[in-house]
Amino acid sequence: MQHSNQGVIAHRFGPPPEVLQVESLAPAELERGAAAVRMIASPINPSDLIPVSGAYPSRTTLPFIPGFEGVGTVETVHSDNDPALLGQRVLPIGAAGGWQSVKPCSLVWCIPVPDDISDTDAATAYINPLTAIRMIDLHASSPGIHTAVVNAAGSAIARTLGHLLTQRGIRTIGLMRHPRNEEAGSCWAHVIDTSIGSWREELHAFTGTGSLDLAFDCVGGGEGIDLAQSLSRGGTFVHYGLLSGQPLSPKLRQDRPDLNIHYFRLREWVHSAKRAQLVSAFTQVFNLVREGVIRTRIQEELPLGDIAEGLALSLSQGSQGKVLLRP
Repeated sequence: MQHSNQGVIAHRFGPPPEVLQVESLAPAELERGAAAVRMIASPINPSDLIPVSGAYPSRTTLPFIPGFEGVGTVETVHSDNDPALLGQRVLPIGAAGGWQSVKPCSLVWCIPVPDDISDTDAATAYINPLTAIRMIDLHASSPGIHTAVVNAAGSAIARTLGHLLTQRGIRTIGLMRHPRNEEAGSCWAHVIDTSIGSWREELHAFTGTGSLDLAFDCVGGGEGIDLAQSLSRGGTFVHYGLLSGQPLSPKLRQDRPDLNIHYFRLREWVHSAKRAQLVSAFTQVFNLVREGVIRTRIQEELPLGDIAEGLALSLSQGSQGKVLLRP
């Protein structure tokens, strides 16, 4: 069956506001083992815009439709497939393409969404929550970890990390610029304002009563290096993002050969995991949504045709919450 479709698409690499445009797309042709997912909502994430800019030209095929995350309803499956998923809400993961009306997706990559999870929570249940859960499982399970620090602590993923670390009995410090009064005492044992020049000294002083065992960095650049340097001997440094736009210095390993340095990439795990592992991981995510641990702020919901406004909001005030596209 053919499906009429509209989407946000880039025919060349460049600044997203300049190269992304809304078009009518050719009807989606389903291959064996695939489904047509009628998209309900898809957020604008930094990871959607990086390939548009041309950062990964060797693995980004043009024309390119962004949208790695989102929720939709299975509208059709290939005639050779079991129709059991028809009409179900799913997360069509595994590839970009969420910023369109109908996304073709392999059934293997369609993760069923429980009925009690809202469309908004489902649309944002993939990238940040799964990244947080995997990093905690991989790096916060040692009984020798007593104190952890997380930078960009005002972000949704950092708050999830803070809650998960605290649940494990790990004293957790949040680093953020201009924290609000309510930030302290939530998931953080202590909050340090990185807009103040003495924040490094404050961090070192706070760990004077013990060791700083684990750090999660999504900033990179100088702040990421300073965070790594604050770790106690033999500490673990997990780098998973580049909000500063500046990479970590390659000298870090030379300067601190004692550190356990890890670069986490969600895509690598997702594409190597078995389906049962993926379903299990998302079960954890949905349970944390129910418990209120995972909360994603939404600042605006817009139709695809308002992509220019959505990009402007996302790029200028991302700290206010996610922008959801509603195809």
